[in-house]
Amino acid sequence: MNLYAFQRKAGVLLFGALLGLLAATTSLAQHTHGILTPGVTFPPDDSVLAEPPQMITMSFRVDVRLLKLALYTADGEWISINFQYDPSRLSHSFVLPIPGELPKSDYYTARWSVTDGRRGLVNGEFNFAFGSGAIPPSETIESRVSDKVEVLPSTGSYRYQRDTN
Repeated sequence: MNLYAFQRKAGVLLFGALLGLLAATTSLAQHTHGILTPGVTFPPDDSVLAEPPQMITMSFRVDVRLLKLALYTADGEWISINFQYDPSRLSHSFVLPIPGELPKSDYYTARWSVTDGRRGLVNGEFNFAFGSGAIPPSETIESRVSDKVEVLPSTGSYRYQRDTN
């Protein structure tokens, strides 16, 4: 094999190795973000329960620090569930009792934030409903969005003009 053929083959192999490394890095970045999302929640996302839940449960694939867990009605009203951030608690499972009765709402949204100290901050939410006649939150949300009509002020049109100087 002559020197030119050897250099060409080495270049192709090096290029392939770099592409493989790039693909692995991208895959790892996407995978690590998924690690910080709950594998299991109770109530499950978009679920309809027969009875109001007595607790909120979240299980993660790795130990995380739960920074926030807040519960809201469909209208965005905050419901106190007595969550308190504990900076020393690092766990893969969290159970928080719901004190008292939940106010009437079409559905409820649990919003959370976690970190594991290495991969950054991840925020998320899950929705649930309960009771006879309740429907999955996604159907309620979809009907609210599709019924809205965008009203724009009649202020004329806007155009971006480049400076020709």
